[in-house]
Amino acid sequence: MAATGFRIQIPATTANCGCGYDSFGMALGYYNDIEIRESDAFSIDIEGEGANTLAFTPQNLVVRSAQAAYELAGISMPPLSFLCRNNIPLARGMGSSSAAIVGGIYAANLMMGKPLDHPAMLELASKIEGHPDNVAPALYGGFTVIANEGGKQYIKKVALPDTLHAVLASPDFPISTKKARAIMPRNVSLDDAVYSLSHAAYLALSIAEGDMAGLRAMLFDRLHQPYRFTLIKGAEDVVEAAIAAGAIGCVISGSGPTMIAFTEDDPILMENIGYAMQEAFAAADVTAQIRKVEMDNQGVRLA
Repeated sequence: MAATGFRIQIPATTANCGCGYDSFGMALGYYNDIEIRESDAFSIDIEGEGANTLAFTPQNLVVRSAQAAYELAGISMPPLSFLCRNNIPLARGMGSSSAAIVGGIYAANLMMGKPLDHPAMLELASKIEGHPDNVAPALYGGFTVIANEGGKQYIKKVALPDTLHAVLASPDFPISTKKARAIMPRNVSLDDAVYSLSHAAYLALSIAEGDMAGLRAMLFDRLHQPYRFTLIKGAEDVVEAAIAAGAIGCVISGSGPTMIAFTEDDPILMENIGYAMQEAFAAADVTAQIRKVEMDNQGVRLA
């Protein structure tokens, strides 16, 4: 690209990772691309996912996020041309909105000469998204743990093992994050809180140590999955089928309806897991698309 433009790549993400509700996220090796350049007048083109439904106006989430980055830096946004090549499916629990937000902010930051550091971009992205569990891994890559205290965000990143892969089964219907949040209770029992706290701590340490056995045992959850399973027909059978086919574990990806199974780098095993997940959904009269991906440890970057 010329000095007046850039092309960037933003990873899909999976949030919660079972027991880490609103705190854990992972970056996946599946990407959207954004090309941004100076122009005589604003324009936006969209290819792939959302090409027939997303806004081709300044109200597009990528453009609004870029505008917010310029405003944060105190710089007037010039006329820009955007080209969005979207692979991440919309409203499927794979971080499509976070990719748009992080992509817009990161692209604008490059155009401005990088006045914003990563913490500033994370805070802005979280404000736009409303929660940080997807925007953090999209920005930083890897496995991220994020917490808020006193209005400040604290983030830790751990590189994911090269041997860890994932198989995703995305049903042919969307679930909005708003709907997935609305179904959850506002209060939980002390037993469920302790269960989730201990599992989340153990899961984070297992990933940091590359302990796949620990990962297998600690993906279970009591805070959100039991309620969200009711929104995803066949989901619990998909979990059982994936594990029976050899997956390390299987959980709802983000707010769903995509189900994500974790596995090690074995093409035949991944194929079997994908087939088992797809068949379990089919038994519930649900059509699902299978994606087999690596993990991403870089986050958003120049393509």
